[in-house]
Amino acid sequence: MRDPARIDTVLVTLRALWETSPDLRLGQLIVIAAAPREPVPEIFHIEDDVLLENLEQHLRRAQPSRP
Repeated sequence: MRDPARIDTVLVTLRALWETSPDLRLGQLIVIAAAPREPVPEIFHIEDDVLLENLEQHLRRAQPSRP
């Protein structure tokens, strides 16, 4: 299992980097940092509000149902 402590480290670093270029969308920042060999336009061009909605949908599905 991966170390859950990495999450805070990654998020802190991501925040610090994003704050240096706040006009970038999150997808752009991730693609630039990952430097993939092939373009990833679906991630690079996704708007933050669309990404956030998708993340929220995944979170709702991942959380256990409450009676």
